[in-house]
Amino acid sequence: MTMAVRVLPCILALCTLLAGCTTARLANSWKDPQFAGPQFKNVLVVGVTRSDANRRIFEDRFSETLRASGVGAVPSYTLIPDSGAIPNERMREAVARVGADAVLVARVQRVEQRVEVSPGFGAPFYGRGFYGWYGEAWAGVPPDIYQYDVITLETTLWDMRREQITWAGTSQAIDPKNVSTLSADLAKVLIAKMRGDGVL
Repeated sequence: MTMAVRVLPCILALCTLLAGCTTARLANSWKDPQFAGPQFKNVLVVGVTRSDANRRIFEDRFSETLRASGVGAVPSYTLIPDSGAIPNERMREAVARVGADAVLVARVQRVEQRVEVSPGFGAPFYGRGFYGWYGEAWAGVPPDIYQYDVITLETTLWDMRREQITWAGTSQAIDPKNVSTLSADLAKVLIAKMRGDGVL
């Protein structure tokens, strides 16, 4: 049973990892060292995705979280409901229409499939009778294999007065199943970091 004792913590750790699958984690971030303020007060939120539903969900969740933190925010789909890439001129009109001093853009950078394997058990000699048989039964257990996706997202905050990136961050989510929950988690993590960095 020594092998089982060694493997159990690995299995429990993986279960814990997958149980929090909708939680977003900020991997790294950058702030323009030349940014001296003022902090942005009115943000146009843009989601870059082929899915209209996912775009609307993302933009709504981020806008809600921004407004809850005291920053004005408008989902871009309310001004430009069209699918696909938004022409520059229409984006410029949307920025001017809401008086946005910043535009927050998020996109999926990559999706990776990962595999976790917990070892099987060896085949030590357990002896005869029931106890020997029971030990041999465990000895034949094959390894457990877990497959899951890791999504990496890129978020940039643009200063529209200078048309330059003021803040950028890369975040990850493990095997997200619910876009709304992921967007809400991501908004909390990223907006808290932006506020801490003094750009919002």
